[in-house]
Amino acid sequence: MAFRDDTIKDFTTTLASSAPVPGGGSVAAVLGALGASLFAMVAEITMAKKKPEDKTPIEEALATLAPLGGRFLELIDEDAAAFEKVMAAFKMPKDDEEKQSARKAAIEEAVIGAAEVPGETADAALAALEAGRALAELGAKSAISDIACGALCLEAAARGAAYNIQINLAGLEGADARSRFEEALAGIERRLGELASVRTQAESRIS
Repeated sequence: MAFRDDTIKDFTTTLASSAPVPGGGSVAAVLGALGASLFAMVAEITMAKKKPEDKTPIEEALATLAPLGGRFLELIDEDAAAFEKVMAAFKMPKDDEEKQSARKAAIEEAVIGAAEVPGETADAALAALEAGRALAELGAKSAISDIACGALCLEAAARGAAYNIQINLAGLEGADARSRFEEALAGIERRLGELASVRTQAESRIS
């Protein structure tokens, strides 16, 4: 299974079916890939127009964005695989106490994994948004609407990933794990508020 290799048509067809994967977590990663790619495109366009001495902030942004695009593609499939592990854990036998204990432990482990993957998606989206600060300010005006669109994609990626962490919290029994993910959710929300300026600055330059 490699959804990242699907055509857009095939991916959306599967997404619209009753198949359990891909789901919202994979879509969040797709949105991250789209947003990071738009940012990288604007960085490349801007680099071609800047004097050598003015390129440093754009080069730094591009250096951050380059690996993130590939990481988002990996996360599309990692999210689907994590959810499949959760489903497999719930299907484990529970005929006796020993099997019930093994099933319970497997579910807890799988749910933690299913929350960790969107956490990585959110982190990557926030890192891309941070890199977009320089692009919102210095990016070529002819492509500034692409920065606004890319920022919107990345915000949706982070928030969509947060929803997927949140829904997995309900399946966690361990207090330590719950606390860790609750802190992560609070951090995502805080950073989204701080980084909304990337989109709003780009919006202010459109007209």
